[in-house]
Amino acid sequence: MPRRAAQDHLPLHPLAFRILLALMDGPSYGTRIVDEVERAEGTVRTIYPANLFRRIRDLLSDGLIEEAESPSGADPRRSYVRLTRMGRAVARAEALRLRALVRDAERHDLLPEAR
Repeated sequence: MPRRAAQDHLPLHPLAFRILLALMDGPSYGTRIVDEVERAEGTVRTIYPANLFRRIRDLLSDGLIEEAESPSGADPRRSYVRLTRMGRAVARAEALRLRALVRDAERHDLLPEAR
């Protein structure tokens, strides 16, 4: 199977993008990823375990994240994942895509002026 380019994964589902962002600082596991996503969004939006783990499964199968070794002393029931090089490239490509969309929205006066 030919290797896919970062742009071939776009657009990302918003939760998939948030998961990639949550992994930018290093390996993590389900509950910690949820906490990071909720903190970053500044909302109390419920992320259901089935949705989270479906997105993680998809990111794993696409090679954007991979299983990581658990840190010493970690709860053995937790499965850690980390970004791959492709995952970082896809997160960057998605951020650039979103920036272009925001610039277009600004050009059309859809956003309030920054004060």
